[in-house]
Amino acid sequence: MAYVLEIKPPKAPSANTTPDQFKVIDDVKDEPTLKEAQDFVGGRVEGITFPNGDYMIVNEENKLINLPLNVEATALWRATFTKDKYLFGYDDYVCGPVIYIKKKALKEWAA
Repeated sequence: MAYVLEIKPPKAPSANTTPDQFKVIDDVKDEPTLKEAQDFVGGRVEGITFPNGDYMIVNEENKLINLPLNVEATALWRATFTKDKYLFGYDDYVCGPVIYIKKKALKEWAA
């Protein structure tokens, strides 16, 4: 008896986030606490510092638990991390709810 192993490419995430799942913070008084950030992204948080000093907070397991594609956050990611400036990551995508904190609004989340 012969067995055949079929390998399929990973499935692309569905793009069904709602517009309210991309929150931009541009005033330090609106900066979320850890608990507020966890509640917004739906779990453990992961932070990414952008080259301009802005900060993106996502669900740490966003791709592993198949959260939907966040079109706004992915567009921002790809506009920032371009192929001509970065060897990898330029074609990445962001899933699930996102908090994007502008550099001028960072206090607690500043590294």
